[in-house]
Amino acid sequence: MNDIITVAQSTFYRIARMKSLYIILAICIMDVAAMSRYKDLSLGMEKELMVDAALAILTIIAVISAMVAAFEIPRELRDKSATYILSKPSGRNSYVWGKFLGIAGLVVFNTAVVLVGSLAAYRLSFGETPWHILPGGILVMVEGVTLTGIALLLSILLADHIAAVCTFACFAVGHAVCMLPRTWPNALADAGYYVLPHFN
Repeated sequence: MNDIITVAQSTFYRIARMKSLYIILAICIMDVAAMSRYKDLSLGMEKELMVDAALAILTIIAVISAMVAAFEIPRELRDKSATYILSKPSGRNSYVWGKFLGIAGLVVFNTAVVLVGSLAAYRLSFGETPWHILPGGILVMVEGVTLTGIALLLSILLADHIAAVCTFACFAVGHAVCMLPRTWPNALADAGYYVLPHFN
């Protein structure tokens, strides 16, 4: 268990120390805040536009954060920085679980920062707090954690770039799976609807 926590902490802190990460998060929050200035273009629906923009940007942040998992294990195997942990009897399980928890923590952290920033921007713009965004934000975090697991699995089986492309394909399929029974009404489509991840 200690190995898992150590790997998770080192993974999280190594990525969280990147200054570019905070610049990206700040830009995302400013994008959400800018939606309040589009009163004329949104036909007086700037509040709804800000909520939609917040959830859309949250989803983008969660997907990008989760796709880090597709590159993490192959990079450390190439650098041979994972040799010590993998040489232990229970090292492989600890290593993979640690990577998963570390990157999942990063997904939750990034989406939480943008979510809190979006709530603050809405509050400053309109004088009220849109608490109804919270359930959507939590579901986006769950989606990001699920994608992290998929990306880690694919990174073990495939090359890192192919794993990243397949992870994004899983994200796209997960948002389109609700259309399967309506598009192709047959037993195979129904099975896909219940088996594939449903991100919608």
